[in-house]
Amino acid sequence: MFNISEELSNFKPVDLENIEQKIGAIPDDMKNAMELYNKALNEINNRNEDIAIIALKKAISIYPEFYEAMNLMGLCYIAIGQEENAREVFNRVIQMDDNSLRAARYIKRLDGDVSDDFESSQTSKTKKFSNKISNISRWTMNGLIPKDDKMVFVRYIIVFIIGVLITCLIWIAVPNNKVNIDLSNLFAKPTQELKRIEELEGHIDELNDRLKEAQNFLEAARKNEKQLQDQMDQIIAWSKNLRELDILYYQGKYRELVLEVERNFAGLEIPPTIKEEITALSNEAKPRSILQFYETARSIYSSNSKKRDPDVYRQAADEYRMAISIIEETEDTSAYVVEIYYYGGKAIALSQYPSKEQAEAEAINCFETIISKWPNSVFANYSRARINEIEAGKTIKH
Repeated sequence: MFNISEELSNFKPVDLENIEQKIGAIPDDMKNAMELYNKALNEINNRNEDIAIIALKKAISIYPEFYEAMNLMGLCYIAIGQEENAREVFNRVIQMDDNSLRAARYIKRLDGDVSDDFESSQTSKTKKFSNKISNISRWTMNGLIPKDDKMVFVRYIIVFIIGVLITCLIWIAVPNNKVNIDLSNLFAKPTQELKRIEELEGHIDELNDRLKEAQNFLEAARKNEKQLQDQMDQIIAWSKNLRELDILYYQGKYRELVLEVERNFAGLEIPPTIKEEITALSNEAKPRSILQFYETARSIYSSNSKKRDPDVYRQAADEYRMAISIIEETEDTSAYVVEIYYYGGKAIALSQYPSKEQAEAEAINCFETIISKWPNSVFANYSRARINEIEAGKTIKH
């Protein structure tokens, strides 16, 4: 066997910008395939081989001769323990491209052979072929070169004399003007044969047309089969993702489930039936995840009381933002909602991200929401004080 990590490190992202500068615009389908290839490499770096396989399959369906993507997909299959799928992919590369040494080497290593027998076998075959050509050449030359020049010369003279004698005998035996040999019909084809040939040619043309139709039908069937296989592979991969989400849900890890769906699955092509189940599961988890987002945010925020690092405030702010977005989506009215807006506004303002002005404007929006919805609460008074501090150019306290 071989080191998967070492082999995967040999695959580098495609620098599309550099290529376009050198050769001009790239066709959209090829460009999309390369972008998916780069995305797959990124997923591999994050140890998401399943998602990488999905991206690579889509890239190969767009650009069927993307052998580098096929080899990479084979390695991903090995990484997740599906060696038979990997072997099938490598064999497909070898069938499509006779020069696919990399795929052949991977096959040999899957079989446990790490020697260089592949190259040596090719050299041996070349030598054997050269020896055969040399033997044929010697045999031909030996057949053409006369063994005895004198005997051949004598043979030519005898044949010439016999020919002269036969001509003289014919000339003496046949009267003048009687020799009339008609060679016009020698090369003429009978009319019946010509008609038969025309019929056969027409029949051949008809058969060629039928053969072409059959080939087109077969090609369409192959494409349909490939499309169905890709869909099946996609369903299998996404079924695994759905099972993992189910496990998170029944373990009560609602925050992790929502993050997985919102961040990692966003923008991916998901089979419709599985997408419906993922959406339903996410909708059930969202109301229960609000408190978990709040607790995580409070823990991060409190840990920064001494250092007051803007990056740590930013991490807390991201957790508060997720909680607030779900509150507004689900219209949650739990008692802790007002606290999420207040402490979320403070974390956002102190993060100063993406800029101090933008962060303070977003924080003021959180405080104004509290004043609008809970005007008589203690947090409304706190929010007015925080707004005054921001407008006065002061940094709000931790």
